[in-house]
Amino acid sequence: MSAHARVGSRAGFTMIELMVGLALLGLILVNVYMVLADSSKAYGSKTLQANTEMQLRRTLDRIALAVMSSSRGTLWTATDSPLSESELHYETSLGMENGVPIWSDLQKIGLTSGEGQQVTWFQNPGAANEKRVVWSKWIAEFAKGEIANGIDDNGNGLIDEKGLSFVVDGNSVTIRLTIQQPGPQGAWVTKDLEATVTCRN
Repeated sequence: MSAHARVGSRAGFTMIELMVGLALLGLILVNVYMVLADSSKAYGSKTLQANTEMQLRRTLDRIALAVMSSSRGTLWTATDSPLSESELHYETSLGMENGVPIWSDLQKIGLTSGEGQQVTWFQNPGAANEKRVVWSKWIAEFAKGEIANGIDDNGNGLIDEKGLSFVVDGNSVTIRLTIQQPGPQGAWVTKDLEATVTCRN
């Protein structure tokens, strides 16, 4: 009887060890999962930041190249500083023919509504043969740090400028662009950039 009792006691102790071991394993797995989840969120956030930055620079470069190839005499916006305009009309030189300059069709770069606000390029805007191409999505409603209140909130000399804005000063055009994309856990990734370029002609 005493030998049987010892065997039963030893079997019960082994079961307790097994339960403790499983509990410890569970804690380890939970910790590993939490570390991997945090790493995945951090990686996803960094990737989104990098993608937003790339989209911002690519779009601004595209707009800048279009402005630089335009003729100052054909370039116009509807308002002047300290107000800004979210669209720009222009034509580009296609060369000379018999000593006469040849101009492109009227073009426009501006904000449009779609999946949020978009930067859209137009050829022959408003005409029956109008063409349009979306250059970028996720454009912020207003520039970074700016709200619609009739004052210059972000201290750049402009009032209530949109996520895309143009200011024409002589032969120079200042382009400001703000992109805002939804990030993890309801956060937003906001990036802004500006460039001042000069018309070629």
